[in-house]
This record gives sequence, structure tokens and C-alpha cells, in this order.
Amino acid sequence: MDKKEFKKCRIILIVGPSGVGKDTLINAIKGKVKANIVTRYITRPPDKFEQNFYVDKDAFLILKQNDFFLSTWEAHSNFYGIPVNQIKNGTNIISVSRTVIGEFEEKFEDTITINISAPKEVVVERLMKRHRESQEEIKKRLERFSLKVKAKKLITFENKEELSDSIREFKDLIDSLIKE
Repeated sequence: MDKKEFKKCRIILIVGPSGVGKDTLINAIKGKVKANIVTRYITRPPDKFEQNFYVDKDAFLILKQNDFFLSTWEAHSNFYGIPVNQIKNGTNIISVSRTVIGEFEEKFEDTITINISAPKEVVVERLMKRHRESQEEIKKRLERFSLKVKAKKLITFENKEELSDSIREFKDLIDSLIKE
């Protein structure tokens, strides 16, 4: 998609600290909403809770150097990138770092940010259950737990209900924001 066509897009950014359930909620609505769900590139293999394109760090840096990505960031010793070619006309749902919201707001006039939150004790339990991080890595992730979200259009979504209820509420929220 040509960058001039970005004006035709609605961007829904999904943000929040590690363990709040961003990937679980996004995966649950795939194929159930009329929106393009963008797949990220990450320099660590995805686990069973997320679906990303894995590339090693050298390949990632080459892609970045060749303007393959719309946005990139580094978190927890990994690189993350949103490829330009994944953006489609209509509504795009993208899981990103809270630190790159401003980049999307500059590039896309129609950007909405949904901050997924959950009680800290629930997040700790979820991080431990996924067995992806060491205790030290979990501690580092929790240090970013209360990072303030700065966005022009911000919606907070509490993901603390039973999973089926949270998924239904999240889908309803997304449906209400979709631009055809």
C-alpha cells in the first residue's frame, strides 16, 4: 500500500504490559471481525499464545534498513516490527509497544489506541503460567507494568473477567470501532 493511501485506514493499536492478554484477545477475534489483523515480525520464536513472523536479528536489521517496516522497537532483548505491506484499506488491528503510539498517530489520521489492563497479581500469574520467561525476566517485565500510555484517542479495556466474557466484550468493542 502506498503511504498516501494510509489516510483511508483506521488503525486500532492494542497495547499494554506483558501478560495482560493482548495476544489471547486478538487471536480469539481473528476471522470474527471485519478487520485486518496485522502480524508482527519478532526476533524470538512465537509461543503457543501468539502468532508472529520469526526472523533472526540479522535478517530483521536488513529488513529495517530496506524500509520493510512501518514501525520498529526493541523490548526485552528482542526486535519487533510492523511491516508496511501488512497495512490494508479499512480497519487494521495491530499489537504494538506503548512507546510507538506516537509514530502511528503521525502516519495515520484515524488512530485509536486500546490499552489492555489487568490487575498486577493476575498479570504475574499469567506470566508464570506461560513459562516463557525466567523469574528475572518476569521481574523486568513487571517494572514496565505501570508505564503511562500517551495517545490522542485512548480506550482502556480491563481484561480481568473470565476469558469467554473478556473475549466477547473485546469483540464487541472492536466491532464498534470498525471502519468499513
